[in-house]
Amino acid sequence: GETEEAQKYADLSEDVAAAFVGTWWTEEDRLASDTQTAYALAICFDLLDGRRKAAAGDRLAMLVEDAGARIASGFAGTPFVCEALSLTGHDEQAYALVMQRECPSWLYAVEQGATTIWERWDSMLPDGTVNPGAMTSFNHYALGAVADWLHRVVAGLAPNAAGYRRIRFAPRPGGGLTSASARHLTPYGETAIAWRIDGDLLHAEMTVPVGATAVIDLPGAAPETVGHGTHPRTVALVAPAT
Repeated sequence: GETEEAQKYADLSEDVAAAFVGTWWTEEDRLASDTQTAYALAICFDLLDGRRKAAAGDRLAMLVEDAGARIASGFAGTPFVCEALSLTGHDEQAYALVMQRECPSWLYAVEQGATTIWERWDSMLPDGTVNPGAMTSFNHYALGAVADWLHRVVAGLAPNAAGYRRIRFAPRPGGGLTSASARHLTPYGETAIAWRIDGDLLHAEMTVPVGATAVIDLPGAAPETVGHGTHPRTVALVAPAT
């Protein structure tokens, strides 16, 4: 109900976005800083209008492809690269980043035996020696921020209103994965989703706690709103997930 405050900050947001575009968007429809992080931040912080946002998404996808599906961001950009790709219709490139096994990537660390997130992509070198640099923690948080995208896009579980009063189930299978699941203890109780692919069918089961509602948005099906309970659904995939 704070309408004056809402308008004040809405106007400020528009002014900031306009200043950002005026300063950093080039005549070639690119950002002056032509990097994965720059495009990801601009997209996710809603600094670009529709045409520029689409162009930024296309350029980000191209940068990912040109890098051989390797991540090229640090602490600022890593939470947003996959999100920005998904927001602009490039789930394929987002999955390619997540499934990459060569350095720099998340699975490179896994294949090196990591059980916690590293501070840098190459905290351990391919020959098994520790990176001699000063910034070499083997238990750090920042690069693990991709887990947010894993929850919301891969598993498909996200809040759709404050405090999970409304939940969104919207898995977008890809990357060769054939199943995924996630659960979260909300203020209303546990919510969960589990899905699996069988041939060209996607089987999903979603749980909504008492007092909450949810939007089910499965690939190829019209979104629907449901209440408390367990909700199994089966939909035909437009094309087998790859």
